[in-house]
Amino acid sequence: MHSKDIQIRPLREDEVGLAYEIEKEGFPQDEAATFDTMMYRHSEAPELTVGYFDKGELVGYVSGTRFHEPNLTHAAMNMHIPNGESVCIHSVCVAELRRRQGIASRLLDWYTDAMKTTETDVKRILLIAHSKLIPLYTRAGFTFKCKSNIVHGKETWYEMEMLV
Repeated sequence: MHSKDIQIRPLREDEVGLAYEIEKEGFPQDEAATFDTMMYRHSEAPELTVGYFDKGELVGYVSGTRFHEPNLTHAAMNMHIPNGESVCIHSVCVAELRRRQGIASRLLDWYTDAMKTTETDVKRILLIAHSKLIPLYTRAGFTFKCKSNIVHGKETWYEMEMLV
């Protein structure tokens, strides 16, 4: 893999379906976003849905919206508040055959750097994760906040934060 083969950029509307296929592969059915939810997030905040392309193929993405509160709530999962002080990451997902190659880490580095430089009114980046993924997000610069009150699927979620 050469860096000239890699491109990280916001997804176009016609690429959301490709991200949705990765979403379904990466999350259990009771946790995966629906296609309509992904389209809503993209239509409201296209700059916050970013893809990782290798030789033109989408192999991973990050999807987010903005919210006006300092914690990731259930309401934040279903709406976008333009100019909200928090960027809420809803999905960090990599195609199954491309996992454990550092793609999620590179995506998170790019994404968090972009939020710090282009979304100048953002105070924090929030996400929820299962316990097994806390080390990934800690390495990316997030800190553990608390056990989340969000119930989404069967597993417990933990809230993480990066101040910007």
